Amino acid sequence: MGRRHGGGANYTLSVLPAPAGVRSINASLRATPMKFRCAHRWAFTRWGGPLETLEDPLEPATGNEVTIRVTHCGICHSDLHIRAGGFDMGGGRMSSLERAGTRLPVTMGHEICGEVVEVGPEVRSVAAGDRVVAYPWIGCGSCAVCERGDDHLCPKAANNLGLQRPGGYSDLVRVPHDRYLVPIGSLDPARAATFACAGITAWGAIRKLSPATADDWIAVIGCGGVGMTAVALLAATSPARIAAIDPDPAKREAALRYGATAAFDPGADKAAKTIAEACGNNLAGAIDFVGAESSSSLAVNLVRRTGEVVIVGLFGGEFRMPLPMFALKSLSILGSYVGGLNDLRDLVDLAQRVELPEIPLDLRPLASVNESLDDLANGRVVGRVILQPA
Repeated sequence: MGRRHGGGANYTLSVLPAPAGVRSINASLRATPMKFRCAHRWAFTRWGGPLETLEDPLEPATGNEVTIRVTHCGICHSDLHIRAGGFDMGGGRMSSLERAGTRLPVTMGHEICGEVVEVGPEVRSVAAGDRVVAYPWIGCGSCAVCERGDDHLCPKAANNLGLQRPGGYSDLVRVPHDRYLVPIGSLDPARAATFACAGITAWGAIRKLSPATADDWIAVIGCGGVGMTAVALLAATSPARIAAIDPDPAKREAALRYGATAAFDPGADKAAKTIAEACGNNLAGAIDFVGAESSSSLAVNLVRRTGEVVIVGLFGGEFRMPLPMFALKSLSILGSYVGGLNDLRDLVDLAQRVELPEIPLDLRPLASVNESLDDLANGRVVGRVILQPA
């Protein structure tokens, strides 16, 4: 374990334009990667505990390894579950990340964007100075599942940034292979960071739905960072009308600004009946970004016959439904877990070609990470919090 600090010491590298005739600092930086031999992280050292500052030495990059100087890192709701040590599996049962092999201390943060500052001798696809977003859902890297770009579904290993490997709540991140880096070009790095989880999670779930028509409705249940991203992506890529469903009035208003056709409170009296009737009883699909017993029940009750429900959220609990309803409604119920490496590449490409609606971003210093996690846990975040090392 690295050295622990009681305070919030942060470190920064300022890169300034060089005067004419003087070698630029960028060029010097590329030639002297030995600068980046220590990472300054915010990590928790006990399950459920606060994040503290740690120093960890970094050995020189070897093989296909790449070191990134983090400029932006998003906070995801799943980080709350990670810090707690597991997920609610229903019936009073909790999963255990520790039993699954995750070891303390844990440096979270899987929505990572930054600048390449060091590359191993076998790296060919990126170079020092490139701006990249990191794909964090890393598997064994060699099985058939990983080779087709579905590392997040690897049956052999989990080496995810922000969980098994140190993530982006840090000034530096070591990525094990350059294949997991996607250049962002001129895209806003704060927004590109969200593509690594909120973006590909929303995109992956949307792509599981059958193509919709202008007469169809699609419900987005839960309009936090991922759900709001789904609203924006659906508005940009689908002719369907969008029903945004969230108990928070501010999030419903934001969803309407970012492309929803109508917004509803799931806690209102006779909410399911009201929503279904407002959508002409023609909800072709529902994407549940909450993943609670109440939200999944609402989803299956809202969709029409032949409707499709995609469950994404990890809030927890049990899914219950009378078995005959699967046949009587000809329902399709799917799960969707983040997205593949090709999804991230496709999403970056889409963002470079099409002007996508932009969800609210709340930029904060990395040192505010504990307060920011508390704000997220207590529903005080609209859109996505993006942390920036000082």
